[in-house]
Amino acid sequence: MNTEAINISIVSELLLEDVLNCVLYENGIIEIFWDTRIEVIEIVHLKHVQQSLEKLGKGKKMPIFFTAHDFLTVSSDARLFAASEEGTIYTLANAVLIDSLPKKLLFNFFINFNKPIAPTRGFTSKREAFDWLTAKLNEISVAD
Repeated sequence: MNTEAINISIVSELLLEDVLNCVLYENGIIEIFWDTRIEVIEIVHLKHVQQSLEKLGKGKKMPIFFTAHDFLTVSSDARLFAASEEGTIYTLANAVLIDSLPKKLLFNFFINFNKPIAPTRGFTSKREAFDWLTAKLNEISVAD
């Protein structure tokens, strides 16, 4: 796994105990860290993500960077929700850290089978993911 440091100030942070931690960085990207006690992400967990995104992003669509611990999986209902219009109401784009073969297989299945509405890509480094998400933010800024 590529663990190079990225020095970006934290603007705000939300912690939902036993579920997730959301960090809003000064560059406008939100990073989601799943609690290690969660083994299967369900729709209820994704609704917590939405509430956090709404609060941190003040109702705007935000670029999201997801990291996941080993052995974390996503239920089929949650995958469908995550790929839907309803599930991406506060999502501009999703970048997912892919740092192992099982994560790559799960991610590829999600992309190919569920076909998410929001732009979604996997990355082997946080820096590459943040560069891509920043480009997505810049596309929106140019369009405004």
